[in-house]
Amino acid sequence: MESDLMQVTLSVDVPNLGPRIKAAVEASGKSPTVIAALAEMSVANLYRIMAEETKSIPRETLKRLSEVLAVDFDAEVKQALVEQLKVQ
Repeated sequence: MESDLMQVTLSVDVPNLGPRIKAAVEASGKSPTVIAALAEMSVANLYRIMAEETKSIPRETLKRLSEVLAVDFDAEVKQALVEQLKVQ
């Protein structure tokens, strides 16, 4: 028997995430094109994220970037969510 699943989307602000991703890309020694390919995303999307031209990043995309760049950005998201919930 299949269970019905409901997806809940949460939104959390993570200050300066784009510039920190950009710094991690630069520190990796790999080109943005290579990083984007390894993270299974378009290079244009990676540039938009680094420049903070997009205000929403799917968590799966952030997890893939974390893996490719060996930086746990997802942990920062979780911490920001915890802090946001404390304020409410």
